[in-house]
Amino acid sequence: MVVFRQARLGDVKAIQMIENEYYEGFSCPEEQLIEWIARLSGNFIVAEEGSNVVGFIFFEYLDKAEALPFIHKLAHRKGGRYAYISEIGALDLHKGVLQQLFEKALEKAKKDGCEKMIWLTGHRCKHDKMEAEVLLRNKFAKTKQVPGWEARPGRFVSDHWLHEKII
Repeated sequence: MVVFRQARLGDVKAIQMIENEYYEGFSCPEEQLIEWIARLSGNFIVAEEGSNVVGFIFFEYLDKAEALPFIHKLAHRKGGRYAYISEIGALDLHKGVLQQLFEKALEKAKKDGCEKMIWLTGHRCKHDKMEAEVLLRNKFAKTKQVPGWEARPGRFVSDHWLHEKII
């Protein structure tokens, strides 16, 4: 049975392991995850099966719909109207948990007064295709292409789009 809870600093290594699989060899620097969890743990949710973290989602509230670089300093604005999914991931064997993680984020964002959920994703990589299933299932609108989005430090891509959903 999968349970959901706020991330803890002790989850960082497990999150990086999931990122490495989900993002095909890439994970956030440890200090980035520590900052996000330490400063905004209420918006960093993990999915746990038994004692193993199998998925996670991190989302921030912004004042406008915009694309943030993948690796970024916390951009959260208390009272922000837009819930921006900064990062999501799940182990391949638990990819069904992505929908549940999204639902948890949506529930919290609604409770906190957000008006829209914003998700940035591409279409080339394995994780993009997994995320596309959640976007389609939840009727997100593809709204704006983001040319030159910084997917990793110094690596820019042009296949990413902002998707929005009124909540």
